[in-house]
Amino acid sequence: MRGLVTLRATVPLLVGCLLVAGCLVAGCVLLAGCGGRGGPPEAPRARVIPVEIFEVTPGAVTATVAATGTIAARDDVPVLAEAGGRVESVLVKVGDWVEAGDVLVTLDDELAALGVQQAEAQRLMVEADLADAEANFERARTLWENEDISDVEYEATERGAKAARAGLMAAEAGLGTAKRQLRNARITSPIAGMVAFAQAEPGHLIAIGTPVAHVVNDSNLEIEIGLNEDQVVDVDRGRSAEVRVRARPGEVFDGRVEYVGPRADDLSKTYPVRVTLANPGRRLRAGMVAEVTIATASTGDVIVIQRDWVVDRYGEPAVFVAADSLALIRKVSLGRVVGDRVIVASGLEPGDLVVSLGYDQLTDSTRIDVKNLP
Repeated sequence: MRGLVTLRATVPLLVGCLLVAGCLVAGCVLLAGCGGRGGPPEAPRARVIPVEIFEVTPGAVTATVAATGTIAARDDVPVLAEAGGRVESVLVKVGDWVEAGDVLVTLDDELAALGVQQAEAQRLMVEADLADAEANFERARTLWENEDISDVEYEATERGAKAARAGLMAAEAGLGTAKRQLRNARITSPIAGMVAFAQAEPGHLIAIGTPVAHVVNDSNLEIEIGLNEDQVVDVDRGRSAEVRVRARPGEVFDGRVEYVGPRADDLSKTYPVRVTLANPGRRLRAGMVAEVTIATASTGDVIVIQRDWVVDRYGEPAVFVAADSLALIRKVSLGRVVGDRVIVASGLEPGDLVVSLGYDQLTDSTRIDVKNLP
């Protein structure tokens, strides 16, 4: 009886719970069916990507190669002492302009002058010996022709005359050497230019080969650059070059290729190229770092786009083209690279609108919002 009473008490409670649950489900279905406003549910809206575009137009392109080098003076000469001795005077200072042959430094030349005197005396003695030897030879010739002396005696006088002539030649060479040593006591500039360094001091003893000054003529300059094998193939002697330096912002200096190395450097694996340029007004200085740009080839009526607009499409180059508010993938064939741009050999036509900004967020047929309508 107790179980029956419990069952009778539980049944109304279960029925009540089922009725409440049914009402909740029915309410949810009604709300879902009405869409909250009494209409059908809205479909999710497609994402629209803001982009910028570039209208493709054919034009002329000049291919260039660029490299960095250090400017050097065309004539840059260290002046070395060709004789040793005590510095007597320094006739120039840094910044002075000198001509070729001007005296820069003088050395004590007393010993050199005495050497010249000694060499001259030696030559006079040898000349006298030669005169005696030649006179003896002429007398011996006459006697030999008359058969008054033997062949041996005649040949001995002939050898004596030859030895005397050789002695004179040696004496003259000694005199020339002495005079050269005397001239070397006056150290001169080998070129016209400006004194960049003056290292000698009066009273100092210097040895042969000691640098005493440095003369630079920077009216003409040169720049050595290195180009890799891809860059150097179209660079020839005589091609024009543009030179820019950070110290002269906005200025472009005209240069010309003077030399292209026949082989690559063993260490850098680059080919040496020398560019020369005039320096009117001396606006450029030796030691400045310069960026050199060389024009290698010109192509007309080609389509060129920025290299970073090109995307990879399954291992092949492609670009996004704007058409009817959609970005469509377009495979392209690429040609020569020109700096940060690349020539498009095929795949684009004049008038095509290439996505130039925002392409990294696109897939094929993505809806786009063009922000820079042409």
